[in-house]
Amino acid sequence: MTQPSGWYDDPQDPSKLRYWDGVIWTDHVTPKQAPSLEQSTIGMAQQPTWGETGTGGDRSAYPGPAPMPTWQQQGYVTPQATTPDGVPLSGWWKRVLARLIDGFITFFIGLPLTGYFIYRYFQAVIDYADKQVQRARSGAQPSPFALPTELYVWVIPVALLSVLVAVVYEYLFLTHSGATWGKKAVGISVRLRETPGPLPSSAAWRRIGVINGLQLFSLIPILGNLASIAELLNYLWPLWDPNKQAWHDKAAKTNVVVGPQPKRPTDR
Repeated sequence: MTQPSGWYDDPQDPSKLRYWDGVIWTDHVTPKQAPSLEQSTIGMAQQPTWGETGTGGDRSAYPGPAPMPTWQQQGYVTPQATTPDGVPLSGWWKRVLARLIDGFITFFIGLPLTGYFIYRYFQAVIDYADKQVQRARSGAQPSPFALPTELYVWVIPVALLSVLVAVVYEYLFLTHSGATWGKKAVGISVRLRETPGPLPSSAAWRRIGVINGLQLFSLIPILGNLASIAELLNYLWPLWDPNKQAWHDKAAKTNVVVGPQPKRPTDR
């Protein structure tokens, strides 16, 4: 007889409960909780109600030594957000940590291209600061605070080259394995919401285009302020979106999920 759906001992980890949907084990797991003194049944005759599922009073025998906790029966556990095929979605903080790791990696990868411009930028900043100090010592009025045009001459190449490195880095990893080094480090990956596996080129370009397009717009005076706000909202959006998608996820129809992506048949 097919075992009815419900929460049972996880066959892979006895310290957790895993949900059986009546056909297969799902990816939904939750830790066990020891019963309180009032809930304890030690020394009492056990009733065959352990497999109660809450779907019409089915009281089949529970296939394990621990009954479903009362707190689980009362529905205090919020179901974990998943893709349509049941893969758990990544938490927001893991996405942030992965993005920070990738930022450091792409910075060092791009140094051979951006190093000279970064050096000249800081040299121009130091020269500008020295001139202001000399004006103050001579008793002259300090010039109104405004960054010299020369600084933008060095900043713009740094920004453009950094974006170029980030685009190539993201595209190669997302289309090959679905995860950059930063995402692999925290155990998450990117896939189409409806289909597992590394991203197709079209989805990868849409995702990358939204992220880096906002970064480029943020360099434009006045318009850059609005672009910076939009960029912040983009990264915060998964916090309240029911599918945990940022704007770039919605544009590419992707989700960031827990675990790696299966390889394509041609990659095996």
